[in-house]
Amino acid sequence: MKKRINAFLIFSLFFVILVGQDQTVYEGHLWHPNPMAGEKMEAAMASKTKKYNVGNENYPMASFRVITGENQGAVLRISSGTFADRDKYKLRQSELDYWQKNVIPHVDMSKDKGSTLWLKMENHSYNGSGNDKRLKYTQVTQYLVGSGNFQEWNELRSQLVEAHKKTGSKARFNHYYRFSGGETYLINMSVYFDSWEDYPNLTPAFGTELIDKAHGKGASKKWLSRQSKIVKRRSTFMQEYLPELSSIQ
Repeated sequence: MKKRINAFLIFSLFFVILVGQDQTVYEGHLWHPNPMAGEKMEAAMASKTKKYNVGNENYPMASFRVITGENQGAVLRISSGTFADRDKYKLRQSELDYWQKNVIPHVDMSKDKGSTLWLKMENHSYNGSGNDKRLKYTQVTQYLVGSGNFQEWNELRSQLVEAHKKTGSKARFNHYYRFSGGETYLINMSVYFDSWEDYPNLTPAFGTELIDKAHGKGASKKWLSRQSKIVKRRSTFMQEYLPELSSIQ
């Protein structure tokens, strides 16, 4: 166990160094409302955001309501900045006091699991849609990759992105890697859409025809077989962007 922990710490440090100090770091925190207090919690968060986050370039904030899955009803708050930026912004006491007084009374702290830190995996992200604007909904698929299998995961995802590029796919997706705050190795794949009417027509991030067309007949079967052996857990949920609780678009 000790060797595994040390290996992970070494890999995380190497990964951070590899992506560079200018890489954007995303800090996420899930806030669960008390029973029947969802609207009150969100209203208090909106007031706090308007008072302390809007116009504050050192602390951009985006918020999402989880609308399916085990965390349904919770609000995910994500701040972003470089590693150096994390040293610049310190929460003011008045801001902390405001959050404690106005937001926390509506929060179920028994479900709190703390903050998590994420990095975007640029080489595993793709946008052939021609649209880079923030859309209303995000479908998030979480993959928990087995210890010692991260290199193979990288190979498979690189092949997936290559397939989209080769075929001129109109898909749009990003991958994010959690490097602190929970189980390793957890990967989030985000797919975006603007309305439920659009959802059935989304270009899929994966398809057997896509892989076979790009990498040869039968390639998709091998690809799926390899992935099934290294992924320990897979789950999916939806989230909705909340502009009133966000300081960035």
